Amino acid sequence: MGFSKRYMELVEARGWTDPESTICSKCVVEEALAAAIRAHGGFEQCDYCGQRPQSPDASAPAALVLELVVDGIKLEYEDPAEGMAWDGGYVGNVHDTWDLLWELEITDREDVHEALHNAIVTAQWCQRDPYAATPAQALKWGWEEFRRFVKHRRRFTFLTTDHSTADGAGMIPMHAMPSIIASAVEEVGLVRDLPVGTEWWRVRPHPNNESYSSAADIGTPPDAVARDNRMTPKGIGAFYGASTAAGAKAEVAGYADSADDGSLGRFVTTTPLTILDLRYLPHYPSLFDADRRHLRAPIEFLYGFVKDATQVADPSDSQNLDYVPTQVMAETFRYDLPIDGVLWRSVKDQAVTSCVLFIPATEVADLGNEADNTRLVLDPASVDHIPAPL
Repeated sequence: MGFSKRYMELVEARGWTDPESTICSKCVVEEALAAAIRAHGGFEQCDYCGQRPQSPDASAPAALVLELVVDGIKLEYEDPAEGMAWDGGYVGNVHDTWDLLWELEITDREDVHEALHNAIVTAQWCQRDPYAATPAQALKWGWEEFRRFVKHRRRFTFLTTDHSTADGAGMIPMHAMPSIIASAVEEVGLVRDLPVGTEWWRVRPHPNNESYSSAADIGTPPDAVARDNRMTPKGIGAFYGASTAAGAKAEVAGYADSADDGSLGRFVTTTPLTILDLRYLPHYPSLFDADRRHLRAPIEFLYGFVKDATQVADPSDSQNLDYVPTQVMAETFRYDLPIDGVLWRSVKDQAVTSCVLFIPATEVADLGNEADNTRLVLDPASVDHIPAPL
């Protein structure tokens, strides 16, 4: 096989020709591409702006940029000839390369834009699998349908294989949704360690003729009296708390009786815990970030999922149906990842962290009375009586 033929096969496979030029980080505005050029670390004169870069800027072969650009585009787009119907023209949305490059905001220089356009082999692009949901849409629509599914159709047997999906090609079967969401939060890196000594405040509402001061009374309720809550169903006790005393009071004020007093206490973790942290979602990665672009779909989905999972329940929902989907997911996280708890930003005060820790009443103790299995202790000096209304 001649060199020319081998080269053309290489060009066809990778999707671009090498302009054999040098480009500097100042000539692109897309940060992931600029970072890749700076990481290359060259200081040759740029063939576009004519400047020799000075640190922290740098230069690199334009081929480096083209490889990242074309591989990134191929992650979410394809040649319409590969899968789009034709009826005197392609049936669906098609982008030509010239316009798509501008839409992706790679550079603000006409000469760089033209060089990239001329080097890319594919002339037109469409969404990958153009008649199916995108990966992010599949997750989003699947979650929306799953919420309805477990609230109104299959409450206790949803894990039995059921190929019901939301409308549209590429949807996720209902029985697969919990594990897919759990995989997404793990892949994005939301599971982390909570160190020993982390403090949590908790309020227990009660009639004004009562008063509580022990971990047994203020801490995790026993299973027999545990009520429906955001992340756990009735009959499964868990510790719900907040990062501040005011935050703990605000959390219970919405459901406590207006005549209720409360007992407040500060609890401290005595063992490291593994938690799912929904407070700090990562930035949406660039299509041209080779290390993180595979996370675009799960991160896009998780922004909506976290909003749904942490919103205040509808007060008119007397059956607590709004809690069912997040209870299912919290239990999936608890045992599949596995984790010891979930953290999220309080919807009442974004500066406050709310938590559920899957620590049963038998593992909560008063300071000084710890057992071998104790993971959470109440500081007796912190206990305070809060008069009604909370």
